[in-house]
Amino acid sequence: MLKKANAIVYILFLLLSEFNSCIELSKTLRIFGINVSHDTINRILWNEGLNPQENLFNFMKNFITPEYNIFVIDDFVIDKFYSKSTEFTYYCWSNLHKRVVMGMHVVDCIATNGKNIIPIDFRVYDRPRDGKTKNDLCREIILSLVERGFNIRYICFDSWYSSKENLKLIDKLGLFYLCRIKRNRKINLSKNGEWISIKELGEIPESGLIVYLRKVGYVKLFCLSKNGKAVYYITNNLFMSFGEFQEVKNASWRIEEFHRGVKQCCNIGNFFVRKRFPVLGHISLAMRAFFILEKIRIDKKITWYEFRRELNRIAVGNAIISLCKETGLLLI
Repeated sequence: MLKKANAIVYILFLLLSEFNSCIELSKTLRIFGINVSHDTINRILWNEGLNPQENLFNFMKNFITPEYNIFVIDDFVIDKFYSKSTEFTYYCWSNLHKRVVMGMHVVDCIATNGKNIIPIDFRVYDRPRDGKTKNDLCREIILSLVERGFNIRYICFDSWYSSKENLKLIDKLGLFYLCRIKRNRKINLSKNGEWISIKELGEIPESGLIVYLRKVGYVKLFCLSKNGKAVYYITNNLFMSFGEFQEVKNASWRIEEFHRGVKQCCNIGNFFVRKRFPVLGHISLAMRAFFILEKIRIDKKITWYEFRRELNRIAVGNAIISLCKETGLLLI
């Protein structure tokens, strides 16, 4: 019970504090007469990091109803500019900073009903140690979704994960996917036709165009215009309508909101542990903190940021009253 209680305390601390560390949490609790050493909190992270994906799933599984049937896989970078000794860190490209930075790559998966977000799985990229690429981690997550018996309507991802291995795996499992695809991928309009790149196609009907994707099979191709440029999507559901395409595509963007929320509101990148298991434990707990934040957003019908501002007002107000009492000043 103590371990579980401490894990919950750490999750709430991630939501409420602007400065996150085991020492800071220990000092915060000590103010209220709760004597928990920073080593005890560090051990919580170690224990959570021994099986972080399973712990995350067990925390979320009772909330994943059949309506959460669109699963989105993507990755994001946790910036660690000055943490070369932290495990998992390496020089990687950051879309946020538009340059190579020291950080760690997290391949993650959310379930969504098109509106709400539930983080359910993640893997941390560590190719020098385990030899796995991000596409390997993606396939691990897909197989994990199937093993856990989720009601899967679509699996979505961006063009990085549109490799033939990933697409053929989803086909083999009897599932549908919708993903972006690069304009230089080779297709033909019939299985034995002439191979051309997608960008060489003429105008694509709004309802989509069935083409044969090289080394994959028949797919339905959709095209949208973004900032004056053509953006292409494919699905193995050859009967997908344009309306369904728009619905699933829009739902897949929830993962970008998740990345923003878990970074800005849940301190996923704000940790000072360096070893493998505490890092994994922190990431898993930060994702659980995001789910609590998301549940509050749904229940209270307020944004994540407004909720945090409310907490800040309460804390500042209590501090003002406490200081006035201590110094003998009168409130206006």
